[in-house]
Amino acid sequence: MRLGALLADTWRAPSGEVAVDARVWPRSLRAQFPGARLRESWVGEGAAFARYASAGGPLFLKYLPAGWRDTRAAARLEREATYLRDLAPGCPVPFAPLLHAARGVDRPLAHLLMRDLTDATTGWGYFTDDAAREEGLRDVVRLLAALHAHWAAQGRAALSGEWVWRPEEVLDRNRVGRWQARPGVPDLPATQRDALLDAAQALPALLRDAPVWTLVHGDIHAGQVLWSRADGTPVLIDYGQVHPSLPGEDLAHLLALRLDAGERARLGDDLRAVYADALAQAGLPLTPAALRAQERAGLALNLLSTARQTLRRRDSGSGGVAEALERAAQVWSNDTAT
Repeated sequence: MRLGALLADTWRAPSGEVAVDARVWPRSLRAQFPGARLRESWVGEGAAFARYASAGGPLFLKYLPAGWRDTRAAARLEREATYLRDLAPGCPVPFAPLLHAARGVDRPLAHLLMRDLTDATTGWGYFTDDAAREEGLRDVVRLLAALHAHWAAQGRAALSGEWVWRPEEVLDRNRVGRWQARPGVPDLPATQRDALLDAAQALPALLRDAPVWTLVHGDIHAGQVLWSRADGTPVLIDYGQVHPSLPGEDLAHLLALRLDAGERARLGDDLRAVYADALAQAGLPLTPAALRAQERAGLALNLLSTARQTLRRRDSGSGGVAEALERAAQVWSNDTAT
């Protein structure tokens, strides 16, 4: 964080267009939500967060703090705001309503203000035994099925521009030669490098065999779902990485990157069956062969995107992304060997 950027953002906070401080709102937010009282705030990975009480109900702010200059993080917030404003209201998947959003004109800053669901819901940590957690995971894949079925069928007419799947661009970005020439790839562990190049080589055939596309969440795991305290209805949150892709990308992300080997062996087939049944009930029946093709292609896409993130972050510490790459490469290699 540069001191100059921090000072400039702090000075502009009250009169600027974007929230950069939980305690100092810009003019537009103060005018639209007068009297909001801060309850708590914290900084997470990729954004900062704050909760407020207000006369109109509880509010949840997601923003980039003063001094941050993270273009990718700003783009994620803008993408989430666009999805919540323009597309989510037409989708049957429950979500936290968007109330306000803005992005800086001359700085990579952004915020979105939503209805705060914290007091009305519980999260993954509420489940205290394996049976409850397993049912929670079934809720997660049911939400995915509802999301995928909607945007692959009845919601398709609403998709244009950045929301349309363009496999030719994905293939060009992941050509084997591009990966071989990319700095950092030769330095990856041999098992990860080999899996990465194998996935890139296989990708054209995999995409050909999995023609169904939709909008995917992009970062699905149990922590992205809240459950209503009133009736248990699951709510999908955090749409910053939603994008057009194959349904199998989300499914493979959950099974391969978010479950460990033991969980995957114990729960994988059950979660696949629940997902397939929910897809069919939502109007998108896929054969077992089509579902297998989706998951395999989705695993390749996860492996390639996780490798890209790991290489991009290698100078600043890749943390959990490197662990995800290791897991994705291992699952890819195991699946290839069977």
